[in-house]
Amino acid sequence: MNVTKRFAVLATAVALLAAPAAAVAQASVAAGPTTGSTTRPVVGPGWHHVQDFAPDDLGGCHARGQWYLDNGANRYECRPAGVWQLWVLTDS
Repeated sequence: MNVTKRFAVLATAVALLAAPAAAVAQASVAAGPTTGSTTRPVVGPGWHHVQDFAPDDLGGCHARGQWYLDNGANRYECRPAGVWQLWVLTDS
């Protein structure tokens, strides 16, 4: 009986220690990938930051934005933020 109690306490301790790690992993999966400076596929409705361009490459931002328009996006914006950020609006 003493072994059973020790095993139960150990199992409870392991479950409590594993619970926060599982919650963090689940939250990071639910949050999705972080926005970065590389091209990422646009998923879901709304505005998405998809790519950064050099401060002197506004033409490249517009060219890539036009590509997104030709491939199903509703709108795009090149926003100044030290670099040109390409933002794309989608409905799906």
